[in-house]
Amino acid sequence: MAYNAMVAGYCGAGQLDAARRLVAEMPVEPDAYTYNTLIRGLCGRGRTSNALAVLDDMLRRGCVPDVVTYTILLEATCKRSGYKQAMKLLDEMRAKGCAPDIVTYNVVVNGICQEGRVDDAIQFLKSLPSYGCEPNTVSYNIVLKGLFTAERWGNAEELMAEMGQKGCPPNVVTFNMLISFLCRRGLVEPAMEVLEQIPKYGCTPNSLSYNPLLHAFCKQKKMDKAMTFVELMVSRGCYPDIVSYNTLLTALCRNGEVDVAIELLHQLKDKGCAPVLISYNTVIDGLTKAGKTKEALELLNEMIGKGLQPDIITYSTIASGLCREDQIEEAIRTFCKVQDMGIRPNAVLYNAILLGLCKRRETHNAIDLFNYMVLNGCMPNESTYTILIEGLAYEGLVKEARELLGELCSRGVVNKKLMKKGAVKMLD
Repeated sequence: MAYNAMVAGYCGAGQLDAARRLVAEMPVEPDAYTYNTLIRGLCGRGRTSNALAVLDDMLRRGCVPDVVTYTILLEATCKRSGYKQAMKLLDEMRAKGCAPDIVTYNVVVNGICQEGRVDDAIQFLKSLPSYGCEPNTVSYNIVLKGLFTAERWGNAEELMAEMGQKGCPPNVVTFNMLISFLCRRGLVEPAMEVLEQIPKYGCTPNSLSYNPLLHAFCKQKKMDKAMTFVELMVSRGCYPDIVSYNTLLTALCRNGEVDVAIELLHQLKDKGCAPVLISYNTVIDGLTKAGKTKEALELLNEMIGKGLQPDIITYSTIASGLCREDQIEEAIRTFCKVQDMGIRPNAVLYNAILLGLCKRRETHNAIDLFNYMVLNGCMPNESTYTILIEGLAYEGLVKEARELLGELCSRGVVNKKLMKKGAVKMLD
């Protein structure tokens, strides 16, 4: 027991070589639990070949691998080498007298689906009874997920019908996948009908059942319906989670209802759902786009006061807002602050300031910043080049703009889409 705890401790700390040495040097024979702990640790760190070597060592020392051993290795093999290699290991498992259980088979089914081979997964699923193992609801859900991902509604419908015939009733996960699929296709009313059917199958809808519908209402800009839907959730004992509220915050901001979004943000804690970084970033973005960068800065300070650390997205959003309001100096101070904090500026932050400088006809400063951007390892994107070329052109520096465009064309940086934009088109 003490050795097993030590092996688990080494694996948990990522000291896998130390764990392997300990198992090799143990004065008592390691049991399957010991080996499984080590194999799980190795597979968890992507060291599948080492884990398979441990399996060989296990067999040499006369320790019989169990179903857990092989299930761990099969999952790792599917991820690293593909399901066909995993099938060979599955055959080896059976040959050594270790009978796979449904958890083992589900790992393989998932591996097949992860490679997009859903038809192969269906065939494998149908073959399970011949190996003395009946598929369960989880088995069907894995294949259904693959079918929904591939947009194969007809096959998914057939498989759901088969579930009932085979005594595998759908569970809330099945219904959630179906609702999500229908909402992605814009079939909101049928998705609502599915939601209403869930309790009839003895299942309780959860936030994952409601959230796709909430997102669909928000996408359709039906904010009144979205708010009413949240009330419906609560009345049915399903409390919205942070995903639900972030969906609402995003929709409110996009709909120009930033003040309502701020009010909702401040209510979240009382609703039992503390706002997270993305919640604040969403509302800060909404404020800057509404020309309320001052309020966005106040919200930034509030966020920091509550112990949430802003990220590069937060600062890029603030800088973009400042530049839109021609507060370039303040945006540059934000840029410097980001660097002082050890955060690496991204292309969005650089582009915001580049655009602000070009709008001020300070293209020479923009070029300096661009050179600094490249020197510090930040890869310019299409927007960066568009900003610079148009900035040069609008400032009357057509020759310089044409030279930059020619250089970018020769390097294959500029595509046809970029060539059709604004001042860039005029240079062609």
